[in-house]
Amino acid sequence: MSASGAPKGALVELQVRPSLCILKAGEDNCRDQITISWQAEEPFTVCLYASGEAAPLRCWENSRSGRHASSLEARDDIRFQLIDAAQNPSRVLASGEFEVVAQTQRYRRRRRNPWSFF
Repeated sequence: MSASGAPKGALVELQVRPSLCILKAGEDNCRDQITISWQAEEPFTVCLYASGEAAPLRCWENSRSGRHASSLEARDDIRFQLIDAAQNPSRVLASGEFEVVAQTQRYRRRRRNPWSFF
């Protein structure tokens, strides 16, 4: 995903892999290995943040690309943001999301009663 906060002509893309976790019945948390990678047309000094966290997950200086891998445990969606750490710390250059979806089990109704003789 790219963000509109990047300078004109500078495209920044952020990918979160995997971007979806499906909770089965009875599971409360999603546990997964995630990889977050980004690429830019020009070098930036950036930091990667996760929603709800005050400290950055990782920072890069004057880089055109970066990669962060870690294990994750979540029960709600997590939004990852790449922030311009050098010029404007409030500017989001790119963002991506890790979605947590609860799977509901559906039961099929039988077409006939189990006691039927036919």
